[in-house]
Amino acid sequence: MISIVIGIIGMLFICVGTLGGVTSKNYYVRLHLFGLSDTIGSFTLLVALATTAGKEWFWYLILGFILLIQGPVITNILAKGAAKAGIRIEEEKWHLRQ
Repeated sequence: MISIVIGIIGMLFICVGTLGGVTSKNYYVRLHLFGLSDTIGSFTLLVALATTAGKEWFWYLILGFILLIQGPVITNILAKGAAKAGIRIEEEKWHLRQ
């Protein structure tokens, strides 16, 4: 039962992050949303699988911790590559709106 709840939470992270990333207009915000939602969502899904696994629960957690490290590193590499390519951050002038 607890694995179902954790799995649903993981799927919600992935779905909400994907919807937020698709509707975002800025590349860096999109990259941030996809990076966070994929990292947290996949880790919680692997924790849900680890709670249902018998003897293999350790390998699910090892894979989850690898994903926790790999996600932010790949996001950082993509952001640095975009900055070198000249993709600028569009600043929103919210204080000038009337």
